[in-house]
Amino acid sequence: MPIPRLACELEDGRVFYLERVPYDIVLFIKKQNGEAIDDDRERFSDLLASMPEVLEALGRHVKRVLIEEFDEARGVYSAYVEFNDGNVTLRRKMVPSHAIFLALLVGKPIYVRRELVDAQESFYHDH
Repeated sequence: MPIPRLACELEDGRVFYLERVPYDIVLFIKKQNGEAIDDDRERFSDLLASMPEVLEALGRHVKRVLIEEFDEARGVYSAYVEFNDGNVTLRRKMVPSHAIFLALLVGKPIYVRRELVDAQESFYHDH
């Protein structure tokens, strides 16, 4: 099985890639995009997606996802999910694919820091 890769299409027409994405997240996104999946088993993501009351509660507090950091020593990106209860805003550091999954579940925006996209394009161009 190939290593799952997530291609994030950005507003400016560029693509930002996340490597080694958990297979379940890739399948969830494919289903969200209307692609056929050759596996009739349900996953945790399917269970969550079928619970509107849970999604509504999460959606009230999740504001947005920001993919903002790259740790060169570990070779991993980090995302922040902003939560707000009306009074206080909290930022929680998450694995980007999981943060994207959460944003897609509750219909919230996802942003990628421009410098990360630029650096990734430069890396792929040079290699």
